[in-house]
Amino acid sequence: MIDHFKTITQSAKELSRNPLGIIALFIVLVYGFACLLFGFSADSLDPSERTPLIWFVVLFPVLVLILFGWLVSKHHDKLYSPKDYRDDKSFLQTLRQGSLEKVKSAEESEKNIKDLMKYGEGFQNINEQEERIKKDLEKRELNYSGSTNEVLIRHLAASQVLYWFEITYNTIFGSQIELLKQLNVTHSGVTYEVASNFYDAVKNQYPDQLSTWSLEKYLQYLLDERLIEKRENKLFITQTGIEFLTLLTKSGHPELKPL
Repeated sequence: MIDHFKTITQSAKELSRNPLGIIALFIVLVYGFACLLFGFSADSLDPSERTPLIWFVVLFPVLVLILFGWLVSKHHDKLYSPKDYRDDKSFLQTLRQGSLEKVKSAEESEKNIKDLMKYGEGFQNINEQEERIKKDLEKRELNYSGSTNEVLIRHLAASQVLYWFEITYNTIFGSQIELLKQLNVTHSGVTYEVASNFYDAVKNQYPDQLSTWSLEKYLQYLLDERLIEKRENKLFITQTGIEFLTLLTKSGHPELKPL
């Protein structure tokens, strides 16, 4: 009996040297005690008491197998102690490999974040929309910290700007697009006299549609959408107007529209 106890003690001592052995020892003890309890007291147990023990004895090995398979496939390098390796070099190499994999994973994540944040890069409208979204989240006391949230905010802002572009393109006149293009190449601005002459030419081309329109009404849409601005009695294209023309070129939509 004493020899058996010594053997069990020695086996437990050997198993407890690494995480894998500790897991095995824990499994043996739990399953062993359950079987002993069931074996010695099965006759004295009621059916309601016996059923949970039977299910435990049946399901415990299955659960252990699933858990063990997951550990081996996902964390096999953490199941051994340094003594289980042939030498210190092998142990350090395993640690170094794990560290390199983590660094590589972090570098890939950083690269993916940078690639995703390039979406809409160079558009001031998107940056401004991003700030509006963040301020709205702060106003509502919602936390948006983290790389994933930053990427989602950038893509949401870009989507909203693209939606604005589509709405604007569907409502703007073709002649207003032409006026924007002229303002885009005239950095010193355009006087109201030049704008009036441009509008008169458009009105002569579409007399029925623009018979009740004035120059101010014609320009008001561009001013409301912040595509142009007034400065020193001149008209200038805004950054929003420049980016509208850029998106128009990238979208492939035709610039020639009615009116």
